[in-house]
Amino acid sequence: MESSSLRNKVAAILAFLSGTLFILSGYQANVDIYKIVQEELRTHTARAFWQIEAIPFTILGIIAQVGGLVVISGAILFVKNRITSGKILVMLGTGQGIITLLLTLILGLVEGGFNYVSNYVVSLASSAIGIGILFSIVARSIAKPKSSPLQATQADSR
Repeated sequence: MESSSLRNKVAAILAFLSGTLFILSGYQANVDIYKIVQEELRTHTARAFWQIEAIPFTILGIIAQVGGLVVISGAILFVKNRITSGKILVMLGTGQGIITLLLTLILGLVEGGFNYVSNYVVSLASSAIGIGILFSIVARSIAKPKSSPLQATQADSR
């Protein structure tokens, strides 16, 4: 079996598990981030433009709410060797979790110090959401496009 094919199957399994963990855990993305961005656009942009500029953030907010399904869709694309599209979907489906994770770690470090961060990491590592985020990161990093016969020939000639 070709190594990239095996890598993509493992990536698909991890992404599928990640999406399933998100769904089973009842994870709900925090859409307050998107609401804050929209409010700032409304405040600092001309009335005619803020609604148009807010559309991408509205779409991202909707995607964040169905993150588990989006990650599973990315897993399906990994199996079909649509790696770039799969990585994008896994990133979007997990993105809110990663952003929330990083913000919580930074704010926790500032407010509670290293003890808070240590406790948070242990808590996260033992939760379905934390494991789902970890699986999605690993899945995105190991998925690689299959090389075409032309690319293989060029690599052999080097």
